[in-house]
Amino acid sequence: MAKKSVSLKGILKFKDFNFHFEKKKVKYLRLKIDKNLIFKLSIPLYYKDSDVLKFLEKNETWIRAKEREIKSRKALLDDEIYFLGKKYKLKFDENLKKVLIKQGLIFAKNKEAWKEFELKNSRKIFKGFVEKWQFAFDKKVQRISIKQMLTRWGSCNHKKAYINLNLKLTQKPLKAIEYVILHELTHLIYPHHKKEFYDFLYKLMPDFKEREEKLKNLYI
Repeated sequence: MAKKSVSLKGILKFKDFNFHFEKKKVKYLRLKIDKNLIFKLSIPLYYKDSDVLKFLEKNETWIRAKEREIKSRKALLDDEIYFLGKKYKLKFDENLKKVLIKQGLIFAKNKEAWKEFELKNSRKIFKGFVEKWQFAFDKKVQRISIKQMLTRWGSCNHKKAYINLNLKLTQKPLKAIEYVILHELTHLIYPHHKKEFYDFLYKLMPDFKEREEKLKNLYI
C-alpha cells in the first residue's frame, strides 16, 4: 500500500501580506501570485518557518512590485469604455478565446485581445461606409489607414486618394462615424472647407450637422 504524502496547508502572515501555503514533497520553495492577488507558497517539508520568513524578507521588494503590477491589471477590470456610442465595462478573462459583448459588459482575454478586436471591427466598419458612398465620387479611394490621432477624426490626401481615420472613432455612434468618413470623402472633390464643400456634403447628408454634434457630446 502506497504511503500518503504529507502535506500541510494554511495561511502565513508576513507584514501586511497573507500567503496561502502548502507544505509538500518539493525540492525548492516556490512563490506565485495569481490574478486575484493571492500569494501562494509551495514549501518543502524540511523547511522551518524561520527559513520561509527569511525567504520572504529577501524577496520583499519583488513581492511588493508584483502586488502593484497585479493591482494595476485588476484596475482594468472596472475600466469604462465606449464602443459604437455605448458605454461598457471592460473585463478580462484569460480563458476566453474571443471577445464577447453583452448586457453592458465587454469580455476579452486581455487588453491586447480587445485592441485587436477594436482594430478589426474599425476596418470593417470604415471600409463599409467608404464603399457605401463611393458612388458619389469619380475618384476612387486608393487606401484607408487607421491611426491613433490626437487632434482630428480623419484626414484626406485628395491627390493620392488616401483616407486616414482615427481609431478612436470606434467609440462613437455609427451615424457619427459615417459623417466623418463622408466628410473626408468630400475632400476628394473639395480640398478645403469653403461653401461648396458644405453644400455638396449637405446634398448627400442633410443631417450632417446633427451627426457632427455626436462627435462633440460623447466622451472620447
